[in-house]
This record gives sequence, C-alpha cells and structure tokens, in this order.
Amino acid sequence: MFDLTPQDDFVHSVGSEESWRESYSFDFLDASARLSGFGLLGVNPNQQAGDCVFALWRDDILLVKSAKWDYRVPREIGEERQQFGPLAFRPVAPFKTWEISYDDGYCRLELAFDSIHAPYCWTQPAGNVAGAYSRYYQQHGRYRGVARVGKDSIPVQGLGAHDHGWGPDARAGVRRWVSASAQFSEKLAFHTLLTTLADGRELLSGYVFRGAHNDAVLRSQLSASYGMRHPAPTGGTLELGTAGGERLTSVVRVLNAFNTSFQERSQPGFRFSCAAEFQMDNQTGHGRLNAYWSGARQRPEDWVIEPAGVAPATLEKLRGNFDDTVF
Repeated sequence: MFDLTPQDDFVHSVGSEESWRESYSFDFLDASARLSGFGLLGVNPNQQAGDCVFALWRDDILLVKSAKWDYRVPREIGEERQQFGPLAFRPVAPFKTWEISYDDGYCRLELAFDSIHAPYCWTQPAGNVAGAYSRYYQQHGRYRGVARVGKDSIPVQGLGAHDHGWGPDARAGVRRWVSASAQFSEKLAFHTLLTTLADGRELLSGYVFRGAHNDAVLRSQLSASYGMRHPAPTGGTLELGTAGGERLTSVVRVLNAFNTSFQERSQPGFRFSCAAEFQMDNQTGHGRLNAYWSGARQRPEDWVIEPAGVAPATLEKLRGNFDDTVF
C-alpha cells in the first residue's frame, strides 16, 4: 500500500517511462432495472495512444458496445485524459463523488457515483521497467442517474465500483489475472485481484469492507468454471482470508460477459469482463468477475495465493475449513 492524497483523485504528472499510463474504470449493476454496464478509459501520453471500452447490458442482452484501442492523443494531454472518445470521468469530491458519462449519439448514460468506504490502494510491479511500480486504488459505492438507449429512458439506482491507476504500464509483464469485486450492502463489499507475472511470481491484493474499515486480503482461492463452446467464465467459488482473521466463501454466477480477447496491443490474450451475482453469508450481492490469460495453458481454474513466510498457525487460520459453509 501507499499513502493517498486528495490530489490522487485527479490527473497525475506524466512519468518519464515510455509505457507510463493513467486509467479510469467503472462498473454498475441495477438489479431492479436489470441493467449493467462498465467502462474503461486509458491513456499512454508518451506513446501518444489511448483506449476506450464501454458496454451496456439488459440481463444477458448486449444493448450498446464500444471498443477502440488506438486513439491518437497528444503527448502533453492534461485533464482531457479523463474525457476523450464517448466516455468521460469527472471527480467532484475526492474519494467521495464522481460523475461519469457516455454519449455515442444512440446511447447516453449519465451517472453519479457516491463511495461507501475509504479507497483501498495497492502497487504492482511494472514488468518491463526494473524497480518501477504502478499505483491503483478502488472503491465501492452507489450509482444513480439515467441511461437513454434510442428512444428509451431507464432510471438507474444501482451499485458498483470505480478505480483509478497510474504509473508505468504493468500489463505487458502479466501472464494472467483474475479480479473479483462484489457489493452486498452499504456495509459489506470486497475486492480481490490475483496476478501471475511473466517471471512466474504471484501477487495478491484486495480487501473486505464490513462497515468500518478495509480489511486486507491475505489469502485468496478461486475455483472457476467456463463455457463449453466459448471460453468466457460462467461462475465459480471464491474463498478469502483477511488480515483480521475473517474467512469468507462466495459462490459466483456470471450474468453476462463482454469479450475483448486479442484486441489490446499491450496485452494480447483472452480477456473477459463479466457482470456477476455473488452469494455469501446468505446474502446476494452483485459485481464483476473479470479475467485475462495469455494462452490456454494459463487459464485460471483452481488457483490459490497465500502469503509466504507466515507462521503455520496463522496460515492454517487463514485457510480454515470452508467446507462447513453451505449455500
């Protein structure tokens, strides 16, 4: 982790690294309206390149999509890095409120995001830049606004997450990753990110928020399932152990999957962003199960990351006995 300042919710000074990048993403799901969506905006100023991805779903029907990986942006791009193409992000109150909009002429989405907890931040090694790290933070919150698709106007009152990253681009040094993020109420949410670097090292970050603070995830175990005809994730089971000694098990069911495989220049491989339903502690939550793997042999199926150098008794407590939790 690192110390965040309010200024970190805005644009950052561009670093000297050729791969330096700043990115923003969001996702939401409104169970009542049966509407879900996500967006990603990223810029590499020193490469004069940018990318923008967006998708909007009604249940498992894709209503709108946009994916462009080769925007030409000026090297000196400033605040415009938050608002090029059809997608725009605007911080209103640092780490509290963001405004997010999308407009391609056919679909117009206007959302406000209000966080429910303090941001959780972490760093990740930039695989192609020795000694360099990218910085990220993530928050869960509530979304409100309206989606207009063609002549239809759909009010949005949903939940979801928002994240922001900057620094040398870490994507080129990654072999595979899985990100799972879910919110059950304004008092319960979690996020975990499992990563295998190109050199074989495995990284784990994440937290569980239960009404008071972010409890860091120290152990994560994923058992994932995939479609028979298409490689998209269909669900699985996720087990988390935290620094505070909490053990959680969640059963995941994918609701829809957006496939951007082999489209990114810096990260060729299979990539899916999936809206998902989570069952945990007899509660139903919603969020995302996102995954990337560079080749078929790297596809995450049964994956455990736990801390090295931890006393056996502590590690056993983190592992626990998850078999006694029934859903």
